[in-house]
Amino acid sequence: MVTRGGGPLKLRIRWRGYTGLMPGTDHYATLDLQPNATDAEIKRRYRQIMREVHPDANKDDPAANRKAARVNAAYEVLGDVEKRRAYDATRRGAQGDQHSSRLRDKRYEMWAEAPDWEDIVAEHVPPKRPAHKHSPAPTIEPDEIEVDMAELRETPRVKRRITITNPCACTLEGDVSTSEPWVWGPIGRFTVGPNATVEFDIEVVARKVAFPGISRVQFVTRDWTGTVPVKITGYAPKVRRYVRPTESAFVPSRRRKTLRQF
Repeated sequence: MVTRGGGPLKLRIRWRGYTGLMPGTDHYATLDLQPNATDAEIKRRYRQIMREVHPDANKDDPAANRKAARVNAAYEVLGDVEKRRAYDATRRGAQGDQHSSRLRDKRYEMWAEAPDWEDIVAEHVPPKRPAHKHSPAPTIEPDEIEVDMAELRETPRVKRRITITNPCACTLEGDVSTSEPWVWGPIGRFTVGPNATVEFDIEVVARKVAFPGISRVQFVTRDWTGTVPVKITGYAPKVRRYVRPTESAFVPSRRRKTLRQF
């Protein structure tokens, strides 16, 4: 192995314009061929390059396996008629996209140099797509959910059901969420197809209910929003009783025992 300054020196092996370190993204560049090369030329070039980069012929080159694998991958595609036809189509499409991107970049550069570039950009902004109007509009039932506190005392989790009906020919896609942690239900994405009905089950958790006992389940899409309020009835916060001091001669028994110690 050739070294320089105590470390290994990587060598580039060139023959007839071919470099083993060329990037393997372009199979034609890997085999140093033109896109219009014949099948015989591809096969002949593949054999010639493999004799040079084969690991058995380059035992001191740690990258020999990688180079040989790259050449094999290129020949596996270009040596097969169907794979080569598909690869050429993909390659032409990628080159066309790069060309279009360069044209767009040049156009934007010309706009940026113009003194009235803001007016030019405003003229080329595509028109806003009109909002979709549901005909008829989706319906949501019930309008409101009420849960009595007496029912929560008997059942730790009270279940209720929400139904959304989409009579329109479109598809409802959006997010559903709840505003309070004591209302458990579907959270995340939801979808309602055209002329379809979807049901959602929610649970009111008694041990998590907090004053004032008002929450909501909200369904939000791009063109429609539905809200179902959830209310706890018969709920009142705990009130701490305050006893005023008195001069009464009555002393509770526990306090009397304490006073006798003194």
